[in-house]
Amino acid sequence: SRRGFPHVVLFQTYTLLPPSLTTGTQLNPRYVLVNQYMTWPNAQRFCRENFTDLATVRNDAENQAVTSVAQKAAWIGLFRGPNFYWSDESSFLFTNWQSGENQISSTTDMCGVTSLQNSGQWKFSSCETKLPFVCYKPAGECFTALH
Repeated sequence: SRRGFPHVVLFQTYTLLPPSLTTGTQLNPRYVLVNQYMTWPNAQRFCRENFTDLATVRNDAENQAVTSVAQKAAWIGLFRGPNFYWSDESSFLFTNWQSGENQISSTTDMCGVTSLQNSGQWKFSSCETKLPFVCYKPAGECFTALH
């Protein structure tokens, strides 16, 4: 890859269940692992500039797809401060918390991490931690080559 561009791994995912009704734009998404370590705000900016946004997870099939792409700890679009939000403003309906991780009582802003090692369960980490991240684009939209 050229200098200055992160290593990007592309995966086509298929929704195994009918997609939830949503007003968002993430229908049958394609997930992308960006294997460059960034803070959550920088990862969000990168995804919005090069794809659609950080990964939003609306059901178990999408969670499995994101987890299979992530393979290790990676940012997803989950944000808590103090309520739960997805980066793309989709409704927060589906959850997959690692035991003891949905700490709504804390006032500290925290960002969501998923990991294959934790069976795709989510946890929070400081948004300033640097991790790889998963972006998405709706199916049918072209990816820009980032070689």
